[in-house]
Amino acid sequence: VDAPYIKANGTIGKKAYSFCLPVDSARKNLLPEVRDFGIDLFDNLKIPWHAGKEGGPGNHLLSSQVQCVNALGQMVIDPQRIVAAFGPALGTASVHEIEEDRWLTFEYIGENDVLGEAKNGVRRRGTQCTSVDAAFLHTTTDGVRELVLVEWKYIEQYRKRGDDPGDATRRARYKHLLDAPDGPIHGDLVEFDELLQEPLYQLMRQQLFAHELEKAGAHGVDRVRVAHVLPPANVGYQRSLYGSGAKALGSTVDEV
Repeated sequence: VDAPYIKANGTIGKKAYSFCLPVDSARKNLLPEVRDFGIDLFDNLKIPWHAGKEGGPGNHLLSSQVQCVNALGQMVIDPQRIVAAFGPALGTASVHEIEEDRWLTFEYIGENDVLGEAKNGVRRRGTQCTSVDAAFLHTTTDGVRELVLVEWKYIEQYRKRGDDPGDATRRARYKHLLDAPDGPIHGDLVEFDELLQEPLYQLMRQQLFAHELEKAGAHGVDRVRVAHVLPPANVGYQRSLYGSGAKALGSTVDEV
């Protein structure tokens, strides 16, 4: 049954879509194999669902957060699924618990606030701080203990943003990390204001996050990697580039 999209603030759209579930069926957005488990896990970790309904997922069937949990949810308790899915690309030899009784976790923010993002000393997974959609620990076939930060995309694409009052805070928080001689990003190739455009802004923060976690030796790792997962057919995402500096480096987000 076609249904309207219901936003996070409860606003109900006027048009019904084939990719939206009736709100009383929103829990069925999650596959049966992960439905109760995933909802309980998010509740225990205090992770908010995007436009969630009654403690569960939202009613939009194209939600990347829901798709991520559907695809990776069983890996939380079954490390062999991680080996099967990520091993060929990342060289996974063995997997280690990242949290107690969990081989994979969602909306990972790390134990320490390495980017200085906490408000009044508090961070919440999945909102208002750098969170990665999923994370796991493994040892690679070449013997490197590695933390993998998984960024999961589906249908996202982005429009150009204007100036924002919060940009001064963002500059104070990230610019010195971007300019650090040992940093992971060539920040001199693109003006900082261009890096505030999504999705480069998110990718920049995640690389800085990975670098700071690596320097701190989080989880006793030798290396931290960002694994960016998205459909190759999503050309809208790849073309979400704004600014002459970024466009000079490539025609897609991946190239930049």
